[in-house]
Amino acid sequence: MKNEVKIALNICTFQREEFIHRNLSLLQASDFFNPDNPQYYGRLHIFVVDNGSSLQLPESPYVHCIYNRNTGGSGGFQRGIEEIRKRNEGFTHVIFMDDDVAFDISSFYLLFDFLSEVGEADRDRPVAGRMFCMDDPYIQYTAAEKWNRGMVSHVEFMRDVREMEYTQGRVIYDADADYGGWWFCCFPYVFVQENDVLPFFIHCDDVEYGLRCGKKPIIIEGVQVWHETYDKRMTPLMQYYDTRNPLFVNQLYGFLPEPLQLLQQWKDKMTAFHVKGDWLSEYYVILAMNDFLKGMGWLKRIDAGKYHKKLQKAKSCRVKNAICWRFVEHRAKKKFMVHKNNCSG
Repeated sequence: MKNEVKIALNICTFQREEFIHRNLSLLQASDFFNPDNPQYYGRLHIFVVDNGSSLQLPESPYVHCIYNRNTGGSGGFQRGIEEIRKRNEGFTHVIFMDDDVAFDISSFYLLFDFLSEVGEADRDRPVAGRMFCMDDPYIQYTAAEKWNRGMVSHVEFMRDVREMEYTQGRVIYDADADYGGWWFCCFPYVFVQENDVLPFFIHCDDVEYGLRCGKKPIIIEGVQVWHETYDKRMTPLMQYYDTRNPLFVNQLYGFLPEPLQLLQQWKDKMTAFHVKGDWLSEYYVILAMNDFLKGMGWLKRIDAGKYHKKLQKAKSCRVKNAICWRFVEHRAKKKFMVHKNNCSG
């Protein structure tokens, strides 16, 4: 007997109408929207959270457009979760998918068919979608991710599928991976129903959510998207989020190094930008540590969208950074010393 499967597709977007319209057209032309195919019809509902409030989408029974203030990817996906819960449509799974991916509709069929047949022992595990390079479509950038305390490594990194066997539908249950990136990742609804996304704004929300799930992701050959690689999306401001958010993740899961090593790693990152004269990136790294020291309570209290706008206006110079990093280092040592004394007492 087949498993009951009904999927909610959770997409967060911000001013990427062309991608959204293209991907929705592809999905709506599929058998998930074809009443003559009872196997798939009505089994995929699409929730598009528009953080830019600029999309024009006709409402339909299976496509929902939700206008949202700009709360970043984290806030947008969270709003999608809330709307999916609110609908109470008997969903069994939720896919988190970036707005700027390309895909072949066969990925959705392969995933659906797998979920229909998967055994009880693996039903509570996520399925990680593979990511291929947008500018080199036969190169798989990653199949799933290994956290490594923030030194992320990629499963089957830069695999050329023309040079080795790649079989549509082949399932890998035992990959050495911790989580799947939200370019495409499917979770059982029973987990999503009870777990919110941390308000990171961008980056590491998928890491923390996958670690919290605590189940090794399954990967399937053919369940994949094409997406721009990380190096093509890096800006000075991203250094802030890519410094701050991994610190919170590692703190939550007991992966932080001892204080002196942590501070040295932070200084090394600052130094790399300092020697290049990239004062703004260096400043964002300094600010990231300063904000991490404010704690998880601070992160959950702030308005992430407003704070992001404030961060966008940041300016710096060599002198400012020299003063700021010493202040933050002093603050960090004081906090870590208090924590150490409390633990030893």
